[in-house]
Amino acid sequence: MAYSFLEHRSDVIILGRNTSFAKALEDVGNGMLTQMGAEHAAEKESFTLRFSAPTAEQLVVQLLSQVVAECETRPLTPMRFEVLSFDEKALSASVRVYGEKKVPENIIKAVTYHEFRAERKNGKWEIQVLFDI
Repeated sequence: MAYSFLEHRSDVIILGRNTSFAKALEDVGNGMLTQMGAEHAAEKESFTLRFSAPTAEQLVVQLLSQVVAECETRPLTPMRFEVLSFDEKALSASVRVYGEKKVPENIIKAVTYHEFRAERKNGKWEIQVLFDI
């Protein structure tokens, strides 16, 4: 995994860095699950989401927001985030989230557009997302 937590006064910023956009998205997703309590969950259940958007920024923010909503309504403490497919031209992705049926330890209030960035640097994709906790 290649995600890191960046300093912020009151929220959490996660930076995913990997060789492809899909892998960087997967890294950010797994960082988000860590924030929600992944270390205290097992891979007992899963759900799949498919999403497309007009921009990469909307794809990431709205997809991660949907994962948060699904985890709260099921309830499911997520353990692992996997990108099953990603189409760069169509800006669509299919992801699977694995976890355990129980209320997540830490609730994420919102996945935000604030301080968002997705860019290719030195041959790697970097996706940075700020989470309101």
